[in-house]
Amino acid sequence: MNELKERIAAAAHELFTEHGPEGVSMRKIAQQVGVTAPAIYRHYKDKGELLDGIINDGLEKLQSRLAPALEAATPLERLRRMGDAYLDFAIEQPTFFDYAFMTPKRSSGSISEELQRHDRRIFRHAIEQVTHCIHDGTFGPSDPIEVAIRVWSTVHGLITLFRTGRLGLGDDQFRETYRRTVDQMLADLRPRND
Repeated sequence: MNELKERIAAAAHELFTEHGPEGVSMRKIAQQVGVTAPAIYRHYKDKGELLDGIINDGLEKLQSRLAPALEAATPLERLRRMGDAYLDFAIEQPTFFDYAFMTPKRSSGSISEELQRHDRRIFRHAIEQVTHCIHDGTFGPSDPIEVAIRVWSTVHGLITLFRTGRLGLGDDQFRETYRRTVDQMLADLRPRND
């Protein structure tokens, strides 16, 4: 990447972090970098390509947070730590989280294949851990994809309620509520002794 392209990307990233996707414009980036707006188009075809790059960077950060979680001793602990990493990312990188996970899905024409690949990779990690939990008897017999959807829906739903202010809790209170709710949901997946 050449120096000007890096400066453009850095300015776009800064605007995105401070003002969200609506705050990113070619005019504002040009002002910050000290070039004309048309000069930016020599490096990026449009704002969508810039935003894709920003979100790709954010999802790489999420992926790096998930990596240590996947080293836990048991699949249940890996799954729990993945949820915690997802929560930490949402609280510490709210603009990235909101745009990547709370914005209605963008059409395939405006979201890069790389971003879709990240989403699939993260969900694939969850399915793998759920599958291990089913095979080792931690969870009862179930369809791993349906269970992974249930786990992700719970984690994501709680975080979405928190991020949109629907729960009226501070960060610490929410973390406690989140932990209890997720632990109960995981306990509910254990085999039944009928």
